[in-house]
Amino acid sequence: MQDMYAEDAVFDVSGVFTDVAPMRGHQNMRRYWNELRETWEGVRIDPLEGFDLGDGRYVVEVRLWGKGQRSGAEVDQRFAFLYTLRREDGKVIRAQLFPDVAAAISVAESSA
Repeated sequence: MQDMYAEDAVFDVSGVFTDVAPMRGHQNMRRYWNELRETWEGVRIDPLEGFDLGDGRYVVEVRLWGKGQRSGAEVDQRFAFLYTLRREDGKVIRAQLFPDVAAAISVAESSA
């Protein structure tokens, strides 16, 4: 998964998980993803539907599901990622998580 991101990409889930600061670069993203694996049993993010907004921006509705390692609490929820890709090589330079597709599209349109 890391290969699709630029070396200095920003991965930002703070729009949903307010206690997680945006992270920059492969090393910080990898650290976060490893922490997720330690916290969640069988965590998955499945893409459901994608929307091409133009200018290298895409919104992807995703289903996040998993079970807490310690708590046993189950999560099964939909969110949306807003991806911004670099024109030269198609690498993701920014990924932002939002509560839903409408919120992701709204932010994309306001920053166009």
